[in-house]
Amino acid sequence: MLRRLRQQVIRPRALLAPMVAMVFVVVWVMKAEEKATFEMEPERDLLPLPAIVVVRKNPGDSSGPSQTSGKIQMSKAGEQTCRIPKLDVNDPVVIKFFSKPPPLTCYRAEKNWAFVEDGRFYISDAAIRVHGPIKCDLLRFWRVSDAQLETDIVRNVKNGSMIEKSDYFRAGCAAKDGAEWGNLFATIVPVPAAIDRARAAEKIAAATGLNVYFLGFDSLSSLTFQRKLKRAYNFLTKELEAVVLQGYNIVGDGTPQAFIPILTAQTEVELPMTRKRFADANYVDVYPMIWRNYSQRGHATLYAEDSAAVGTFTYRLKGFKKQPTDHYMRTFFMKTEKELVDRKCIGSEPQHVAWFRYGEDFFDRYPSEVNKFALMHHSQLSHDDLNTVALADKDFTAHLRRMRDKGHLNNTLLIVMADHGHRFAKLRETHQGQVEERLPFFSIALPAAFREGRGKLAWANLKANAQRLTTPFDIHATLMDILSWPTDEQLAVTGKVEQRSLSLWRPIPLERTCEEAGIEAHWCTCLNWETAEGPEVNMVARAVVQVMNDETEPERKLCARLRLSKIEEAKRLVSNDEMLRYKNVKDADGFVPDLGGNTQLAFATYQLRIRTEPGDALYEVTLRYDIKEMRVTVDLGAISHINAYGDRPHCIIDKNYFLAAYCICYDKI
Repeated sequence: MLRRLRQQVIRPRALLAPMVAMVFVVVWVMKAEEKATFEMEPERDLLPLPAIVVVRKNPGDSSGPSQTSGKIQMSKAGEQTCRIPKLDVNDPVVIKFFSKPPPLTCYRAEKNWAFVEDGRFYISDAAIRVHGPIKCDLLRFWRVSDAQLETDIVRNVKNGSMIEKSDYFRAGCAAKDGAEWGNLFATIVPVPAAIDRARAAEKIAAATGLNVYFLGFDSLSSLTFQRKLKRAYNFLTKELEAVVLQGYNIVGDGTPQAFIPILTAQTEVELPMTRKRFADANYVDVYPMIWRNYSQRGHATLYAEDSAAVGTFTYRLKGFKKQPTDHYMRTFFMKTEKELVDRKCIGSEPQHVAWFRYGEDFFDRYPSEVNKFALMHHSQLSHDDLNTVALADKDFTAHLRRMRDKGHLNNTLLIVMADHGHRFAKLRETHQGQVEERLPFFSIALPAAFREGRGKLAWANLKANAQRLTTPFDIHATLMDILSWPTDEQLAVTGKVEQRSLSLWRPIPLERTCEEAGIEAHWCTCLNWETAEGPEVNMVARAVVQVMNDETEPERKLCARLRLSKIEEAKRLVSNDEMLRYKNVKDADGFVPDLGGNTQLAFATYQLRIRTEPGDALYEVTLRYDIKEMRVTVDLGAISHINAYGDRPHCIIDKNYFLAAYCICYDKI
């Protein structure tokens, strides 16, 4: 850049004669005195300047433009068609809805008397010291159907006994001092048939041999995940180097519309009817769930949703006739929801801790040569409240750390995700809340050895795709590639826009639209350009000029103040009308949108082409305007001087060449 600027500058020749020097000084002073004539006097009909936020390369660094420009180009060939909104995680309009939740207190009178470790039942030494000898009976329970359980009792279980037959049981214990205690337990009892299936499975050369571990959360936008699960987010992105999908867009209302496309590559309406209120409803067994593909290839399978009453496939839908996976946690939560008063706690332990441990046990208890497919989904802390999920942050991070330290992630595709953003809180009534609902958190991590070896090209593609429009349909194709890994030649081929389900290991086309991706207009977050005009445009343009003048203010003896002379072009990037009018759904199944809402636009991205005086400089700039807050955010890296400088900034080049874009030397006026 410095070389280019030097080429543009014509340096004044040395002033040899005293008379010439005198004339030069006089002219310079006269020009300095004339600088006020270029300042634009405010007119009565102009809007006052808004609050202005300037984004620089480093905090407090005024030496030059940002190197991470947020610039969004006008639509041109070869550029991305879908412009994903850039939202502020701390936007004042929404941040007021977030607060620190009260602590979760499960430890009341005393800690749990018993625990399970390595598949064995133990009575704690602490309980024996307090109460004397303790005897326990175990009531085991297992699934008969999605509505019915069966039980048996194992009496007077010895300390250290192996848990058998079922993953789930209730321990009832009595001590010598007369005290009694009981609690529910969930652990993993390996299924012999799953191990046999794994050993008998045909070895496919194209298979990656990777495990798949989904950790899902209900109602967490990408930004809310960052706000409330900060430790986990940092661990994922920094320690595990997970890629976060910035353009992951929902395709329907609610949890089923998030998971059905992931698991089947289809929508609920495209599949056989399973809504249980209809007499001819099918069981969800008719869905071609991807965990079956994994099971057929020898993977042990697990589905662990922490809710039975409002389960993804049992609340509106008919549920499963046969148990869908080798391990199915609905069975456990059918019991907890009947027996526990405080569902956030299982005895003295938080429910989410037991849930994390169940997923960990799945990897602990099966032999390492048995591949695994696990889908976990948590809603207890996140579905009904914006803030309480923060209570799981420390435990979630500890779980991820243990999984890594035990080596379980050395051969595992880890997906941490949410189904959608929050749908019912006051946040949802704001423009940003509407957008956040449609952009849930989704991250993907691969083992280092895989991404640096066989998966090197795929990993590069994934990182590029993180900034593109993606959907739950794409996750299905991504998972299918794990079972049969593409060649590098195949990985280099960009997906076809007419294909709805595209693997994230391959390039997603830049020209992809919501319609092509299977996203209806009222769910689409892609921003649209519209021509902008009126007082607001003039206001934001003057704000840009103010920013440029503020940058040169310390060098006012060298650089003249600029004023806005003309707005050549103004466009505004805003959410589509159907998304703003979306209020809710009209039907029980979430298929028919209610477009009777009237959410007020709260922010817009502007792209301006403006001229300034003196010097007739032409600039192109992209900025964000927060309408409700009356605040303009200008990234210095998003201001481009698009006509030639000539020698107008010669006086500042050697001192601070970053200011050349905004500086007109007085002798060049």
